[in-house]
Amino acid sequence: MSSQYSPLPPALRLPARVAVPEAVRAWLTRLACFHRAHDTRRQLSELDAHLLHDIGVSALDARIEAARKPWDIQGG
Repeated sequence: MSSQYSPLPPALRLPARVAVPEAVRAWLTRLACFHRAHDTRRQLSELDAHLLHDIGVSALDARIEAARKPWDIQGG
């Protein structure tokens, strides 16, 4: 198994010996990015004021970020 980082969650990873068209691989990678954005925004919405202060994010900014759609990501 490769030691390289894979953006795909384990359930979507395929063994290296399985031939997957590049378009499918790109789609699965993009889908994994959407899932990660959704998950991290959900986690951000659950932080209390003390933890938000520790990471330098206001409660309003956290609510705005958490309300964004999963596909509203930058650099993806």
